[in-house]
Amino acid sequence: MTAFLFVVLKAMLFDIISKVVQVVINLIYHPSKAEKNGNGILCYDILYDWKLGPFQGASCSLFTLKFTQVRNITWIDQDDVSLYTVTKDEYVFVKSKEGSDIYNAEEHPFLYVAKHDAAVELGRVRRDVVRDYLRTCGRLDRDGSNISILHNIGRCGSTLMTNMINKTKQCRVLSEPQALLDVMNIITRMESPVTRDAVEYYDLVKETLVLLAPDDKEKYFIKTHSQIIYILPLVHTLLPGIKEAYMYRSMRPTITSFLRAFSDKAPFRVIENMFIPQMPKDMQEIWKKNKVAKHEYGMVFLVLANFYLYFNEAKDRKDIKSFSYESLVADNASFCTAIFHELGLDERYVDIALLAMQSDSQKNSVISKEKVASNKVAVSDEALEWGKKIGQELGIEMEGNNYTISNIPCAWDA
Repeated sequence: MTAFLFVVLKAMLFDIISKVVQVVINLIYHPSKAEKNGNGILCYDILYDWKLGPFQGASCSLFTLKFTQVRNITWIDQDDVSLYTVTKDEYVFVKSKEGSDIYNAEEHPFLYVAKHDAAVELGRVRRDVVRDYLRTCGRLDRDGSNISILHNIGRCGSTLMTNMINKTKQCRVLSEPQALLDVMNIITRMESPVTRDAVEYYDLVKETLVLLAPDDKEKYFIKTHSQIIYILPLVHTLLPGIKEAYMYRSMRPTITSFLRAFSDKAPFRVIENMFIPQMPKDMQEIWKKNKVAKHEYGMVFLVLANFYLYFNEAKDRKDIKSFSYESLVADNASFCTAIFHELGLDERYVDIALLAMQSDSQKNSVISKEKVASNKVAVSDEALEWGKKIGQELGIEMEGNNYTISNIPCAWDA
């Protein structure tokens, strides 16, 4: 707890200093009103990087920026420029330093960290300007057939699967892009539920996916943050050509892995305030009625919410197969062959992909095996029984000592 408080106080101090510095710089270097209201991109040099903390997402506020010029919208089409973050009003792009390979998932398990660390220039542009440009170019007419997405519950081998696909060099790999998480946060804080006919969210979701996968002649694989499941109903509706799969694991090892990775990083209240508000309103109400203020109960509920959204989506869809970590361990070659087939990847590369199993898929991150090895905490039977009871109310059945989901829909090996 003392270590966490120190980190929080340090972050607060840096935040205050960075904001004061940014205000001073903005007084000297700033775009005119005409430039702000124009159709170009406001470009900034990055003077200082305040660094990502373990629970921070990518954000403009983590940089000290100096406005330099307005560029043409076509700047976003450069090979070294990519979508960084999304807000309610603008898209933010970054230019990566020369020679950086931000899409190498083996070296950079999380794309948002790689983009942040490699950024040398930042561009901000209004969403309506980007939307008009994408429409004019015909990019919003795409069906997403060059995109594959792996939805997941977290701590279930999805990053390992990402490294396997990265090994084959068949496609550009995007491991947890911040922009999709931003979109999820924007949408889940609105009043309307996220359903397939929620047309008010269509533009934001489709534009973001097209910007993340800009080249229709190249294949893209996206491994999402686990919370992206909350906008799952929109993805296939907007881009019916997208290939999707879902990866999960039994409850006991999943929750234990979550606890070992995150329980010592922040108090329960911080975790709760960060993740519960992202859930659908009906799930938030269930949490309020059954809440137990401990890390393990909160994490059990987060995973249950994820399963619940997948179960709902799979009720009338058979094209989003589920893949368990246990089946990967039992027969990794068959598992990889099947998931490659579902995601539209060449199955001849399976042997190369399996080489990734020899290394830590999350090395160079704050949750690498080396960094979490000393944490021996494990989920209690009481928390799992609590989760099993709530799961039954949601239509999710568990069995065995590991609390394996016994009625998972669309299992690849059923």
